[in-house]
Amino acid sequence: MAEKSVRRCVSFSFQGKRYYCYGSTLREAGEKAECRKQNLKEILLNGRECPTLDQYFEEWERGRRGTVKNSTERTVYEKYKSISSYVIERDKDVLGKLKLRDIKKQDIICLQQHLSESCASSTVNSSISLLRSLLNEAVNDRLIEWNPCNGIKPLIRTELPARDTKHRALSEKETRLFFKHAKGSWYYCLYRFLLHSGVRCGEAGALKSSDMDNDFIYIRRTLTRAKGGIVIGGSAKTGAGRRDIPFTPGLKEIIEKQLDLNHIFLKNTADIPDLIFCSRHGGILYSSYVDANIRCICEKAGIEPFTAHAFRDTFATRAIESGMNPKTLQELLGHSSYGITMSLYAHVMPSTKVKEMGKVKLE
Repeated sequence: MAEKSVRRCVSFSFQGKRYYCYGSTLREAGEKAECRKQNLKEILLNGRECPTLDQYFEEWERGRRGTVKNSTERTVYEKYKSISSYVIERDKDVLGKLKLRDIKKQDIICLQQHLSESCASSTVNSSISLLRSLLNEAVNDRLIEWNPCNGIKPLIRTELPARDTKHRALSEKETRLFFKHAKGSWYYCLYRFLLHSGVRCGEAGALKSSDMDNDFIYIRRTLTRAKGGIVIGGSAKTGAGRRDIPFTPGLKEIIEKQLDLNHIFLKNTADIPDLIFCSRHGGILYSSYVDANIRCICEKAGIEPFTAHAFRDTFATRAIESGMNPKTLQELLGHSSYGITMSLYAHVMPSTKVKEMGKVKLE
C-alpha cells in the first residue's frame, strides 16, 4: 500500500494576522510563504490595500499551486474566466476589474442570472461556489468584512441528469446502423475500439503501441487541455483510471487494422509516431472533430446523434446485460467507486426489462 503523502506547513504573521502555507516539503512550503509575504508587501507598497478580484484570484492560485492537479487548475481557471468577464452595468467594467470591497450582493445575483442563460444549473452553481470560496479567503485575509455571496441560494436543477443525455447507451439496432454507415470513416477503428473496450476517447487518443503486450492494454494517461491546445497528459484522469484491460482477440484485430491504416496513410508524417489513434493528418485526436464526424454518420443512418462517450456507455450496458460482475466492470471502466458505475452507466434497455420480467414467477 502506497504511503499517504504528508503536507508540510510554514506559517508567518503579517499586519497582525497569521498566514499558513502548505507544500509537499518544508522547502516548498517555505517558498510559498515567502511568495505570499512578498505579495502582501507589494499590495501595501502600491497602495492596493484592497486588490481587484483578478489580482486576488492570481494570488489565490499561486498559493494553491502544487497542492492540486494541473487538470484541476485548468478547470478552475476556465470557470473563473466566465465569472471575471461578466460586465457590471453600473460600473461599465467587468467583475474581475472591481476591487473586492466594491463587489455587491446584487452583482453576484445578476452574474448568476447571466450564467443561467447559457449554462446548466449545475455549472452555474459550481461557478458561484468557486466565487464564494475565493471571497471567503478574502474575508479570512481581512481584505473585506463580509462575503457578498452569502445568502445566495443555488439554482434548482432543471436539466436532465447526465445518464439521460451525455451518458446514453445505444440500442443494438442503433449500433448496427451506425457501424454500417461508419465504414470508410478514418475513425471507424476508433469507434469499434471504444465500443469493445469501454475506454474514454481521451484515453484512446493517448494510447501508444508501447502501452500493450500480448495480454493487456495498459491505460496510463489521457489527453488533456493546456494553454496551447490538447496535449498528452502525464497521468490518467484519476488514480482509479490507471488500469489494465484484457487484450481480447476482437481488440487485437481492431488495433492491427488501425496500425495498417497508419502505415499506409501516415507513414512517417505522424506528429507522434507511436500513437495508435490520431487525426487523419497524424496529429493529436480532438474529441470535437470525432463528435462532429459521429453526428454526420448519425444523420446518414437516421439515428439520434450522440457523442463518443456513448460507446463507453454502451459497453457498460451490454456488459451488465451479459451478466458481468459489477465490481469487474467498475475496474475495467476505471471508476473509484461501485456506485458511480451502477448509477451512471448501467442502463437497462426496454427489451432487457421485458426479458427479465418474464423470468419472475409469482404463482
